Amino acid sequence: MNRLEKGGLFLKKTSIIVSTFILLIALSSIIFVVVNNTAKPIKYPENIELKELANGNKIQVDFSEKPTVFVFFTSWCPYCNDDAPKIVSLYEKYKDRVNIYGINLLYQDDLSEVEQYVADYNIKYPVLLDETGDLHKQFGEQAFPALFFMNSDGKVMDQIIGSTDFDAIESSFKIFIKNYD
Repeated sequence: MNRLEKGGLFLKKTSIIVSTFILLIALSSIIFVVVNNTAKPIKYPENIELKELANGNKIQVDFSEKPTVFVFFTSWCPYCNDDAPKIVSLYEKYKDRVNIYGINLLYQDDLSEVEQYVADYNIKYPVLLDETGDLHKQFGEQAFPALFFMNSDGKVMDQIIGSTDFDAIESSFKIFIKNYD
C-alpha cells in the first residue's frame, strides 16, 4: 500500500469516526431536550389567593363564575411582550364570557418593571403576583408565557406554553368557551 492510499484510508476512518461522534452528540441532545421538556404534572390548588398588583389586596380566584384563563408572565420575557397585546385584545373581546388573570412571577421579576409592563400594554384584567413561585410550581413550572384554560373546578382543560399567533390563541378561547361546563 503506497503512501497516498494510506492517507486516503486514514482520512476515511477519521471521517467515519467524526461522523459517528457528531451523530452521537446529536442523538444525545435530542434525548436531553425531550426528557427535560416533558410537561411536569399539574397539582391543582384548592384555593388560589394572591395579591393584586393594582391595590395590594389579596384576591381569591373563583372558578365557578365563568371560564378562567391564567396567563403566567414576566416583564422581561420577550415572548410575553409579544403576546401581551394579543391577550389584551382577547380580554376586551371576551371579558364578559371569560375571567382572565395575569399571573406575574414576581420571584423572577421586579415590581416596578411589572407595573411599567401593565401600563405599557394597558392591561385591564387583574394582575396577580406569585411572589414565591408556589403557584407557578403547582402548574408544573412551565415556560412562559403560559396560558391555562380552567373549568369550574379549577382543572386545566387546555394550555398554551410559549408564544403563538393570535388566531391560535383565539381559537383556544372559542373552543374553551363553547365547551365550558
